[in-house]
Amino acid sequence: MELRKSVCGAILVSLLFGSVFAANVPKSVRDRVNQLFKGQVKILSVEKTPVEGLYVVFIKKGDRVGNIIVSKDGNYVVLGRLLDLSNPDRPKDVIFEMAKKKGYLKPPKPKKVDMSKLNLKDSPRIGKKDAPAIVLYFDPTCPFCKKELAELREMEGKGEIAFYPKYFIVHGKKARDIAEEAECIRESLGKDAYYDYILHGKKPKKKPKCDRKAISKRIDRDIKEAKSLGITGTPTWIYKGDLYVGYRPKSELKRIIDKGEKGKVK
Repeated sequence: MELRKSVCGAILVSLLFGSVFAANVPKSVRDRVNQLFKGQVKILSVEKTPVEGLYVVFIKKGDRVGNIIVSKDGNYVVLGRLLDLSNPDRPKDVIFEMAKKKGYLKPPKPKKVDMSKLNLKDSPRIGKKDAPAIVLYFDPTCPFCKKELAELREMEGKGEIAFYPKYFIVHGKKARDIAEEAECIRESLGKDAYYDYILHGKKPKKKPKCDRKAISKRIDRDIKEAKSLGITGTPTWIYKGDLYVGYRPKSELKRIIDKGEKGKVK
């Protein structure tokens, strides 16, 4: 009983979405699911994942949808994401993609932010002056941050958007060191060298020159600013006073920006 309560509690508190895949489900998995959730949540479905022996369970309570992963024998439960790393530079969230296909994902409404609390005057901007601007808070070692940054790079290269790179370090000293080096490269050698380093770890042949103390102070300011806005994870981005949490594919970025620009970005 206590195990069931703790597992259900952890799922409902921590998960924002779930997803689905149709398949024959072993009795051991069904029994475990019924044992854990009977009478507490609505079981939307139990589906086979692309990984042999793993099944995803989609549950709903109120307007919240969550998921867990259960082993074929029903003896192991995993709370968290299932990532496809066949392309390490652009990891794919398997559960997220399944959710989209089944229509379980309903993006939460963005939080409203007072733009006057953001220091953009003293922050770097990448992209054309007249392009719609996004403020991106990210950790350079976060895989979904890199994925988001890659999307922004492509859109920025086409002149569709501009963005302010701001740092919210959640993965310790290594992430901080990468952020400081990336900013030094950007200031000294330009955005292409910056992208190559921060997305692919490619160091420039020419040694960058910059004011590292000033960069460190700016990153400290970014972190303090993010906390003042209530940001707790990455990537988080802001567009026209709306704050969005988590990775958004290019199609969704375009939809949101196009709505704000009244049809200019399709």
